[in-house]
Amino acid sequence: MIANFDFYRLEIPMVKEFRISLGSTRKYEGFLVRLRTDDGIEGWGEGVPTPFITGETTGSVEAALSAIREAVAGMDEASIEKIWERMQGIVVGSYAAKCAVDTALWDIAGKRCGLPVSSMLGGYREGVRTSFTVDLGTIGEAGKSAEEFAGMGLGAVKVKLGLGVADDYERVRVAREKIGAGKMLYVDFNQSYTPKKAVELSQKIHRFEVEFLEQPTPAGDIAGLKYVREHSPLPVMADESVHGPEDALEIVRREAADMINLKLMKAGGITRGRKVVEIAEAAGMPVMIGCMVETKVAVTAGTHAAMGMRNVRYADLDGYTSLRDDVTKNGVYLRKGENRVSGRPGLGIEVDPGAWK
Repeated sequence: MIANFDFYRLEIPMVKEFRISLGSTRKYEGFLVRLRTDDGIEGWGEGVPTPFITGETTGSVEAALSAIREAVAGMDEASIEKIWERMQGIVVGSYAAKCAVDTALWDIAGKRCGLPVSSMLGGYREGVRTSFTVDLGTIGEAGKSAEEFAGMGLGAVKVKLGLGVADDYERVRVAREKIGAGKMLYVDFNQSYTPKKAVELSQKIHRFEVEFLEQPTPAGDIAGLKYVREHSPLPVMADESVHGPEDALEIVRREAADMINLKLMKAGGITRGRKVVEIAEAAGMPVMIGCMVETKVAVTAGTHAAMGMRNVRYADLDGYTSLRDDVTKNGVYLRKGENRVSGRPGLGIEVDPGAWK
């Protein structure tokens, strides 16, 4: 049973400011959760509030974790669905907090049975190709970042958009020029365009062999997203429009996208995130697993999920690279353009006890 529930607030400086159309981030602020069972098994999870995407703040996540701690004390840690139901019943929203607890439970479950979380989720692949992200900046900055990523041996690069058709066209053009042919190129609007403008840009950048358009229109404008899908020469991926399985089902029902980007922070962890993947798979829609700016605790969990499930065709799991400090040992690592994990039971990570002191 859950004998101890501790959580710790972290602040970590970033390598540089990270910019998208919705806002910018200068430092990481998030929480680590540590659960310990009555027989001494320890599990770790992470919760990162992203106000301009999930509406959460550090204060709201801290309050949610305090409430959840009281509610799940003494529960059987193996009853992950029941614990999720309990959390959902006492806290509205706050999926980052729920993600932290849920991830820690999966970490414990893997250690209990001696398997990596990726194996528990299906064990479909041994590594997953990930993109690295060119944030929102000048054309010169975009070219420099894309060239750097290509030099690292990455097979996929994502370019953030939102500066207008002319500037965004040039940033995509330069990125393709710098990474060369044969590497995947994604573009992410972060809700910054109208449907007609998104289609206009799509028609212009189609020549650069872009893999897909990620969330071109505002999250709540499902009709607009559908319009882009129906008129764009490039596939459309829903991101901010999909948090949990209910949203995924609505996207499928309305035929509003070709793909879905699942982030565990939006969904509330692996338990609910897996349901998004399964709904999408039933509809023939590939899934990408992405991330926020996160430490290796959460990115390792996302990598396990991406490695485990067959319908995860893409990964954008680079959030830890924005941080100056690493709070883990044996976390996710990059090899030949792929994210890989240690193969140890659970998440396979150790957390530096000095990280929050």
